[in-house]
Amino acid sequence: MAFNYSAFKMADLMPLFEVMPQDNYLLQTLNIFDKVGSKSIDVSLDTMAQDNRTLINDPQKRFSFSHNSTARDKASNYLIELVHFHREDVVSAADFQQGNRKAGADREETMMDIVSEYVAKHAKAHRRTVEAAYARALFTGTVNTPFTDEAPVIDYAQSFDAPFMTDTLDLTTAAKDVLEIFDSYLSRVSDATQGLYSDVRRVIVFAGADAFSKLRFHESMKSAFQYVSPLADGNIITQRRELLPNVQTFTIPGIAVDVVKVTDPLLTPFIGRNEMIMLPVFTAGTGAYKHVFGPASVDTNLARLAGPQEVFSYQYEKPRGEIEIVSEAGILPVNHATAFTLKVTATV
Repeated sequence: MAFNYSAFKMADLMPLFEVMPQDNYLLQTLNIFDKVGSKSIDVSLDTMAQDNRTLINDPQKRFSFSHNSTARDKASNYLIELVHFHREDVVSAADFQQGNRKAGADREETMMDIVSEYVAKHAKAHRRTVEAAYARALFTGTVNTPFTDEAPVIDYAQSFDAPFMTDTLDLTTAAKDVLEIFDSYLSRVSDATQGLYSDVRRVIVFAGADAFSKLRFHESMKSAFQYVSPLADGNIITQRRELLPNVQTFTIPGIAVDVVKVTDPLLTPFIGRNEMIMLPVFTAGTGAYKHVFGPASVDTNLARLAGPQEVFSYQYEKPRGEIEIVSEAGILPVNHATAFTLKVTATV
């Protein structure tokens, strides 16, 4: 049942929140994370340790009692608190009686203009927060949790005993065949996925700015395209391809791997300029990467009567007419796939 905001002299701002312009949020656009609601602020997580060795049927003698059997997945349980985010602003008479002109219009700002501006900024702050949290979870396997029992950070690689795979690559050596090297990297990642192999829908390499450029223009790449027309769309040396505006990408020829250049300041704190992070992206519902969200915590009635929601945005009218604008969210990115991820440090 939907929460009745008007019964508590509140207004739901989510319809306005959701239509606010969305910028280039790479990780959210790629739909890497499955979104999962939790009725509690604490969530129980299991390690994802699937072994595909028993998931193939061997021939059996007909009319006998012999048969194939299935091994249960091994799991260790962890109880983790959702990280809570809360933003709040108040609009009063002082904000709209100053005679300020509304930006882009030939009239004074109204109270509703100011409310809409705050909602837009709350929406942007939420999406930026989610993007940075996704980057930290994917690229470092950690979550910043300063005010929970797990403070200061959750380290999934350590908690789940699933360390990242690592390697080094010298991109200054022209004699190296990067196509062959990345084919071997793909094999390592594919082998590591075990029972989840059939659920992999693509493999992506997130590359820092220097690593991306050195890889794209490496001598072995140029050699692979020497007989391809510079005007051909598939020529990664001469043709620019964008996943999003100002987000460059290319597909390594002959290999099902997409390389994406990471230059967004929200993401770069978690990946070095000379670093590449190769990870599998799974079909929806696999649960390798989860974005767990929960109930409200700021407003007691909302916490008591409403269910989990990815983000809440609402307003109150105070006794003297001021408008209080609140947004809150419980955000916990979960990375079960640290052991499937290859981190490559490149010499550039």
